[in-house]
Amino acid sequence: MKCRLLVFFSLALLFACKDSPIPSSCQPVLPELPSHWKEILGEPHWRLEWIDESGNWQSGDLYSGSEAPGLSLVQEWSNPVLAWPFWPEWNLLPGTMRPAGAIFPWDKATKQIILSWKGGVEAVFWKELAIAERASAAAYKRLPWYFDWPRFRELLESDNISEAIREDPWLADWKEIARKTVLSGFDRRRISPRAFSNFSIPHLSGGWIGSSPFADPVDLSPDGPLVLSVTDVPDTWVSPQGILKCSKAGYVFTAR
Repeated sequence: MKCRLLVFFSLALLFACKDSPIPSSCQPVLPELPSHWKEILGEPHWRLEWIDESGNWQSGDLYSGSEAPGLSLVQEWSNPVLAWPFWPEWNLLPGTMRPAGAIFPWDKATKQIILSWKGGVEAVFWKELAIAERASAAAYKRLPWYFDWPRFRELLESDNISEAIREDPWLADWKEIARKTVLSGFDRRRISPRAFSNFSIPHLSGGWIGSSPFADPVDLSPDGPLVLSVTDVPDTWVSPQGILKCSKAGYVFTAR
């Protein structure tokens, strides 16, 4: 925890020094919701997260139908913008469904910053790189504003990454990839799917959507159980019936 605080303290000092850059105000442009999400959940609210000109994390809620405010973003260094969709009427709070996002300055367009679902993966990875534990001098040099984000984007679209990850980058464990990157440097071979197992749940019907915007809906066959791909970490699925949280250890279903 101490190491994480030191990283944020260093970030604040970097942004607050006498030669600190001028902040740029950009209006977030949010992506279209995946059609299978929208069909079940409707339009979302959004929890925005960004780093201000002082190097501090900020957050604010953008309610459905409202215009996004301008965000003050520092021009000289890469920094992330995250937008977590949420539906309080479903009790789906920010952080349950995967976010959209952007990396400044590469997603800047005039006075706007363009968020995308793939940008959400990159922005989460940026944040995980920033908060990872650091136990050596070398680790303190492996900071997200020094990372080669354009090359990273090219890598994620290339044949050097498995087809499964190219189709759904959330299959990878970005927290663990960030931890190992800070520990010993970046290695593309770490970008691989987590270990999944099939989990069967009887007596549920209809179509289900997962927490990843890239994942296809899970359609339950009329004569079979709901079969989900799960890990040790609980994930969320939603249907008109309610909300399902499931891991290898078991599941909890909350009817709507």
